[in-house]
Amino acid sequence: MLYILGFAMLVTLVLFILIRTLLFRPYPTGNFHTSIPTVTSERLQNTFPQLLRCRTISHDNTSLIDFQEFEAFKQLLATLYPKVFTTCQHEEIGPTGLLFLWPGKEPGPSTILMAHYDVVPVEEEFWTKPAFAGLFEDNTFWGRGSLDTKGTLCAILEAAECLAASGFQPKHDLYFSFSGDEEVSGPSTPAIVQILKARGVKPELVLDEGGAIVENIFPGIKQSVAVVGSGEKGYLDLIIDLSGPGGHSSTPPQHSLVGRLAKAIVNIENKPFQTCFTKPVMAMLNNLGRYAGLGLRLVFANLWLFKPLLASIFHKNGCELDAMIRTTIAVTTLSGSQAFNVMPPKASAGINLRLLDVNTVKEAVEHIKKSAATPGLTCTIVESHEASPPANLSSPAWHCVRRIITATWPEVIISPYLMLAATDSRHYCEICDCVLRFSAMRLSKAERDMIHGHDERIKLENLLGTVGFFLRLMMSR
Repeated sequence: MLYILGFAMLVTLVLFILIRTLLFRPYPTGNFHTSIPTVTSERLQNTFPQLLRCRTISHDNTSLIDFQEFEAFKQLLATLYPKVFTTCQHEEIGPTGLLFLWPGKEPGPSTILMAHYDVVPVEEEFWTKPAFAGLFEDNTFWGRGSLDTKGTLCAILEAAECLAASGFQPKHDLYFSFSGDEEVSGPSTPAIVQILKARGVKPELVLDEGGAIVENIFPGIKQSVAVVGSGEKGYLDLIIDLSGPGGHSSTPPQHSLVGRLAKAIVNIENKPFQTCFTKPVMAMLNNLGRYAGLGLRLVFANLWLFKPLLASIFHKNGCELDAMIRTTIAVTTLSGSQAFNVMPPKASAGINLRLLDVNTVKEAVEHIKKSAATPGLTCTIVESHEASPPANLSSPAWHCVRRIITATWPEVIISPYLMLAATDSRHYCEICDCVLRFSAMRLSKAERDMIHGHDERIKLENLLGTVGFFLRLMMSR
C-alpha cells in the first residue's frame, strides 16, 4: 500500500513538473513600429569624434585632473547642440554635473536619461590607434569613452537636437543628467539628486548605462538578449592587515606576518558567501528560461525544486553567472616589506566585495573576519555602499522601455538582470522606484572587454541604433 501511494505521489510530481514546463512559454512581445526622424551618419562622423578628442580623464587624486579639458567639453556641447541649449533649461551642479530640463507639454511622470563624460586613464602603448585622436576608420569610431559612455551621451543629445529642431516637445518633463566624475564615484550625481529631491521631482523612469544587447551569456539561449539592469550590487573595498614587531629576516618567527595573512586569505576564499536568487535574478530566469531548450526550460520552470542544480550550472558556466547569485570576494592587492631582508611590521591585503541585497556592508565585514579565523586581524573599510533596491517591474516605465527596445531591435529577447558593476544610477533610487540600467547598443564579448581596456571603439551602425533608441524613447515620454 505504501509502495502504491509513493508511486502515485511520484507520478503526480512528474506530471506537475511537466505541465509547468509545457506552460512555461515566452511572453507575447507585440509588434511596435514607430517612425522616427533621421540623424545622418555624416553628422555623427562630424560631432562624435570631437567629443572623443576631449581628454576628460578622471583620477582619484584631483591634482592629476586637467579641468580645462572638462570645460572645453562643456563648451563643445553648447557648440554642437545649440537647439538643446536654447530649448532646455540647463545648469551646472557640483564639480562636473550637467542637468538639462526639457519642459513637457503637461504635468505628469518625468523621465531622466543619464550618462557620464569622464573616462578612465589609458595606457597608450597598448593601443592600436591613439586613444584621444577621435579617429573614424572603417566605419568605426576609435577612442576612450566611445563605449563608456560618451557614445550614450552623444546619442541622447543627437536625438534631442534632432527633435528640438523639428519643433517637438515631450509630453512630460524630460531631464538629461550628465556627470564628469562617475568613474571615481564623485559627488556630482549625488548633488544633482539632492537638488531634484528638494524641488519635489519624482521621476517615473531613470535610465543609465548598464546591460546591453549581448549573445551567449545564458545557457541554452542562442538568440541575442537585451539585458536591462533592474538591480545593482553593493560595493565594499576592505583592507585586512596584521601587525607585529618586524625585524631582520635572518631571525624570522616560525610564522611570519605575510605567511599568516596568506593563510587568512586562503581561509576567506575557501568560505564564499552562500548563493541566493535575488529578485532581479529571479526575474531574469523567469524571462530567459522560457526561451531555453526543453531540458533547461524544465529546470527554469520549476526553480522551487531545481535551484541547487541551477546554482551548480551557473558555477560551471563561469564567473559572470556565478556572481549574479552570490556576494563575491576578490583579493586584489597585497603589501608587506619593501626589502627581501626585512620582516615587515605590517602585512595587508585589499579585498573588493560586490554585495547582493541580502548582505549588508556590516554583515560582509563580519563574514570576512569570521572566515579569516586569524587572531589580531583588523578590517578597515575604504569605500562602501549598500546594494540598490530592485526596480519596480510593474511600473509603466519598465513596459515603455521594453516596447522601445522591441521597436528598435525587433529580433532580440528582453530580460531584466542584476547589474554587477556600480553606476551613478544608484543615487536616483532615493527618488525613483524604476531605475534601469541599459546601454542601448549591441556589445560583443570583445567589445565589452574594451571598456576600461585597450582599443575601445564603437561601430557607426551601432551608434546609429543607439540614437534611434533614444529618439523613440523621447517621443514616447
